[in-house]
Amino acid sequence: MGTIPTRLAESTGSFTDYPNPPLPSGVQHQTTELDPDHPMNLRLDHLLEELRCNPAAILQRIDSDPLLVKRVSGDLVLANAGPLLFTPQEPHQLLAKGVVYRRDPFELVSLPLVKIYNLGERNVSVHDLSGLGAATVDGIHPRLHFLRKLDGTLIQRFQHAGRVYFTTRGMIEGGPGSGPQDEDALPRQRGFDFLGAARRVAAERYPALLEPQPKCEGLTLVFEFLHPETRVITNYGDRQDLVLLAVFDRAEWRYQTYTEVRDLARTLALIPVDEFAPPGATLAEQIDSLLASIAGTDQEGTVITIEHGYQVVYRVKVKSPDYLRVLKLVVTCTYARVVEMVDAHPHWQGWADLEAHLRNLGREQVPEEVLGFYHEHYETLVAYLTDCERLRQWAGRAVESLRHEIAATDRADPRRLRKAFAARATQLPHTALLFAGFDGRLNLVTVRGYVRTLDEARAAVRNLPG
Repeated sequence: MGTIPTRLAESTGSFTDYPNPPLPSGVQHQTTELDPDHPMNLRLDHLLEELRCNPAAILQRIDSDPLLVKRVSGDLVLANAGPLLFTPQEPHQLLAKGVVYRRDPFELVSLPLVKIYNLGERNVSVHDLSGLGAATVDGIHPRLHFLRKLDGTLIQRFQHAGRVYFTTRGMIEGGPGSGPQDEDALPRQRGFDFLGAARRVAAERYPALLEPQPKCEGLTLVFEFLHPETRVITNYGDRQDLVLLAVFDRAEWRYQTYTEVRDLARTLALIPVDEFAPPGATLAEQIDSLLASIAGTDQEGTVITIEHGYQVVYRVKVKSPDYLRVLKLVVTCTYARVVEMVDAHPHWQGWADLEAHLRNLGREQVPEEVLGFYHEHYETLVAYLTDCERLRQWAGRAVESLRHEIAATDRADPRRLRKAFAARATQLPHTALLFAGFDGRLNLVTVRGYVRTLDEARAAVRNLPG
């Protein structure tokens, strides 16, 4: 099938070949392609060997990179891509997907998954993978695994200084901003406590994960966290789970093979990620067979993992065209779009009317899998409008009560009347709404301009007197 492709095998771009990243005064270049004369080496075994040989220098580059977000918890630092870094442009950024390290001196503590590209990105083709998958190393043929690509949230679990830590790519327990926030979350997920929920699932299903285990010392266990409240595209129903994807061995500076991952899962009573077995005489035929088998479903795809001996040397994602199509449509399925549609059809009585409208747009624009996301946004809008109406009714009653109190004021003098109203209205909350009512402008449009989000409306209603 050919030789190992140059860009996957040769260390043409090492960690130390690149200058320190500039301050993000102009970040346009951060989203462009790399200089073709300095392609990044994407081989995992090569990246990890360089990290083993130069850990302090590489971690210092990560620590000083202004495009990476750092979260500190005690003596630990977690680094992840910041909002200005669309995709890794420097070799050390491949590692900064939730890497955890110590400073003074720099020391690696935990490494989840290195950046995994999609097939076709960075010019990685089926032909390239075929060559990598056919290369014999010391007489040993490589192994290819088609692991299921789960559609959840990455969680890593590691041990440090006698305790167990859970992190996402962007959050570490005990660090600032930990709690109900994760940098990788979709907007509708950002009120969800990923780490707290992951620990609860571990306590219920995999209690061995919560206590330090001698067999896990120096290991990073990488999980896919599945939960109905964090659904992206694939619908797993009510399933709440931690599925073991990979294991990084810090002592050996390598990712364990799939066989080793399954053995550890068996030892700790965990669930490992499952494997496809697509038919085909070539890698291209196997990929076609796999995609055909999940066509018409909401399954995301596969992660092709190539192993040479006991080393994982490469991972690449292959996503289903159906998944990508639905993902693109989900991105356009926003709360703002639902608000716009509902406001444009004031005669609609409920979800059934919006659902009928969406179905009339056709499956290409709104497939069945996306309707649920529209329904979530609609429920949020209904809750918001309900609280806005409660606020409007309260303001209306308050205005009438104040008018009754100032009934003896000389109504022939508007200034005196308004002054008497203001003296009382300013003693109550939401004075702007009360003046709108006094002026005859208290309606739902006014209230929606006063409280613009569900959180604001809820807070306003929660703090109403009486």
